[in-house]
Amino acid sequence: MASKSKKIIALLLSSMMAATALAGCNSGDPTANVKTSSGSGATSGSTPAETSTIDLKDSGTVSQIKELMKEEAKDGKITLKVWCSSDDGKFEKSRAAEFEKMFSDSGYELKVDVRSTIGEGDAGGKIVDDPENGADVFNFADDQLSSLVDAGAIAKVPSFFKANVVAENSKESIDVCTVDDTVYAYPKTSDNGYFLYYDKRDLTEDDVKSFDTIIAKSKEKGKVAFMNFGDAWYATGFFFTAGCEISYKDGKQVANLNTDNGVKAIQAMCEIAKHADDGFQGSAGTAGNNAAVVQGFKDGKFSAAVIGTWVGPDIKAAIGAENLGAAKLPTVLMDGKQKQLDSFGGYKLIGVNKFTKFSFSANVLAYYLGAEESQVERYKTRGLLPTNTKASEAEIDGQKVKDDPAFKAIEEQAKDGHAHPQGSSVSGKYWAMGVGTLGGDIVVDKGKWNEAKIKQRLADVVANLK
Repeated sequence: MASKSKKIIALLLSSMMAATALAGCNSGDPTANVKTSSGSGATSGSTPAETSTIDLKDSGTVSQIKELMKEEAKDGKITLKVWCSSDDGKFEKSRAAEFEKMFSDSGYELKVDVRSTIGEGDAGGKIVDDPENGADVFNFADDQLSSLVDAGAIAKVPSFFKANVVAENSKESIDVCTVDDTVYAYPKTSDNGYFLYYDKRDLTEDDVKSFDTIIAKSKEKGKVAFMNFGDAWYATGFFFTAGCEISYKDGKQVANLNTDNGVKAIQAMCEIAKHADDGFQGSAGTAGNNAAVVQGFKDGKFSAAVIGTWVGPDIKAAIGAENLGAAKLPTVLMDGKQKQLDSFGGYKLIGVNKFTKFSFSANVLAYYLGAEESQVERYKTRGLLPTNTKASEAEIDGQKVKDDPAFKAIEEQAKDGHAHPQGSSVSGKYWAMGVGTLGGDIVVDKGKWNEAKIKQRLADVVANLK
């Protein structure tokens, strides 16, 4: 392998002058003309990097990549800033430390500065607003990719890594990283959606099929089922279920909520909210949502909660692995019928700022953070589900990752179109419409809204889109 990697990287080094000239100058691909070895093991300059792969587990490859990073260093230093959520901060710092160990070299000083203050929900907008002062590498939700590409703020995945990224991750995750046949991001997790966690001591598999039953059983136990109506991300599921048209394409946001279907969606929310503090709890805002859910289970107050994998490990610790259940979302009573509640479903991605001063090094870091080992460790530490196919097959504590109940719940939720991709559904304009405020007010009023009030509030929300 060492001799193979030397031949691979020799080709990279021969084009490094061109690569470094492009880095930091909005090229988006510092290795556009680089060629590597084919997947068959041949080493030939005639094989384009688009169809070849590299192996970071090979010490020779790592050694030679350091030579490229050395060429890119400014005054003998490489400093990379990373943005991630506060929940991920500790983990991402640990991976950054491993990256520094792996790629440090006597020829330069390598520092990765992880800032856990700008999470996936805000990173894309921050980069678009001021890319030149943004992080070199950032984590973001897939619905932000279009705006990042439109603004010219995100770099393309270089040819040096593209073949690896495509080969190692699920097709669905690659699709959401792609705009106009160009891959712009590195897949990170496949669980940017929500489903139902529940306590098996309170609810059975049959109980969790219907929200009405969940509420009734929770009330009998002196507990509550939780869903954050005050967060538009969750509340929008009711509008999808009702058949409202919500889409984002070619820079245009469509959200036809002020319709008969929109009224049905609100009426279904009202039917649930009338049980507020009596078998149901719906937060009127997003602040403290994750902590509140974990504490609710820990205190024995919650029997179930609609949320995602990021709190899974903490809920498991709170009630015990043997008591933790996961399922697709329940049905809700809508227009006189029980209908499967829809959700958002998507991915979290890793992007490289097009204006970074260390284009090659930033892409090495982005690839490393999204590669198999990092995804396995992210699952073990944070409970976040991988996009990497080998990571999905990894066995942790005697169980394959893909057999995790949460993994299965997300798969079940996605069947028959009940999990809607954010990237093709909503933009920043949608979140600003006030759907979350509307949902929070429904909870405060315990669902006591007549049709006239529902129509007026929907009209107000839609007016915010203009």
